[in-house]
Amino acid sequence: MVSWQSIQSFLIFFGPILLPRVLATYRSLRSRPASQIRPLPQRTSFALTVLFLSGLIAFLSTFPLFSPANVFRQTQSRLQTSAGVLSTRLAALRPLTAQDEKLRQVLDDGGLDARLIYARYGPHILTTCPFAKPGDVDAGLAYLFYALPSMLTPHLLHLIALGTATSGMLCGQEGAKWRNMATISGIVLGAAEVLFIAYYDDKPNMRSTRLSEIDFVHWKMQVWRGLAIAAVDGILGWVIWLQATGRAFVAPPSASERIVNHARALEGLLVKAKSVGIVRNGTARDAAMRSKVDEYWMKEGEVMRDVFEQPEVLEAQRSTLARLDVARISRDAEGYVDTVLRGVQSPPNPVAAR
Repeated sequence: MVSWQSIQSFLIFFGPILLPRVLATYRSLRSRPASQIRPLPQRTSFALTVLFLSGLIAFLSTFPLFSPANVFRQTQSRLQTSAGVLSTRLAALRPLTAQDEKLRQVLDDGGLDARLIYARYGPHILTTCPFAKPGDVDAGLAYLFYALPSMLTPHLLHLIALGTATSGMLCGQEGAKWRNMATISGIVLGAAEVLFIAYYDDKPNMRSTRLSEIDFVHWKMQVWRGLAIAAVDGILGWVIWLQATGRAFVAPPSASERIVNHARALEGLLVKAKSVGIVRNGTARDAAMRSKVDEYWMKEGEVMRDVFEQPEVLEAQRSTLARLDVARISRDAEGYVDTVLRGVQSPPNPVAAR
């Protein structure tokens, strides 16, 4: 198991490296302009709901209500306590069941090896494994293979939840961008549990003389598994929320996405231009509407002519023209015309040039 000294050494070594990065990330999140923050998409809300339910179920699985009873803790007994004494103490607490009788028989036949398997794999694996008995040759490997489905089932369900939350079809591209990291995290959790159980050392339990010295790995692993899955779901949900709302991890669109966006914008402009052309053609073809348009522009010309004949307007025009740089305006106009006509000028004829 990982000791507190190892954790302290890890923090001392990696703390100076990780702490500045964490602080820089926090400052960047706090200083992000509010204009870049956007509302959470509906499909991303579905992904966060899936992660929340997955993390909640994993956290609830750590409660003692969902774990098998530990008869050694219930009776305050050591691993070396005989099965008969253990059953007598248990009977004083509650009525014995058929499962209790079967466990007593296995503990009587298996001795200390059966108790070590009980602490590592729990009562169900010990009493139902048909491939080996405690004390047999390669019994530890047989019990490990028999326990693999029960150990990996929570992680497989967790991978299904992660795959659903990071599905681009169901939850949008915000979650799909973290699909690889989520899958790797789920696989690492499952592999870490299997490796820990497979290489667990039973010697400290063999030497234990008090109940407090016994390491009941099966019950501890259930708590660690639930907390680890809940932590992964919480961190992934937080990261997806930050990216979906534009608070962090905002990557610029790729070249293909920019081309598609520009094509859609140009298509919209083309539709609007065609609509304006249709309206203009309809106006020009209808005599009544054309007469109204002509009447409007004639009246507009008369009104503007009256405005420009006012003395105040004439004085303002003279003062404005006196301050204008006609040469600069002419250069700007020539540059604008050259820019507009540059793409429509016909290339020189090579035959004529000869």
